[in-house]
Amino acid sequence: MTEKIRIIVDKDKCYLCGGCAGVCPSLAIRVSSSKWEFFQDKCISCRICVTACPVGALEAEVVEGRA
Repeated sequence: MTEKIRIIVDKDKCYLCGGCAGVCPSLAIRVSSSKWEFFQDKCISCRICVTACPVGALEAEVVEGRA
């Protein structure tokens, strides 16, 4: 089983473009004009959003106690 991660956003870098939400296959990220939301229960730990972010505002953090 792959490790479980959570996505952390650097709010100083993120300009809410929605690129991460647009590529997320499990709809674990929602971006509106005023905020960025991550839904841990939907995340499949693929890290596609981290790669897709044009400004490097996302980071994957391993969730402790999960494997």
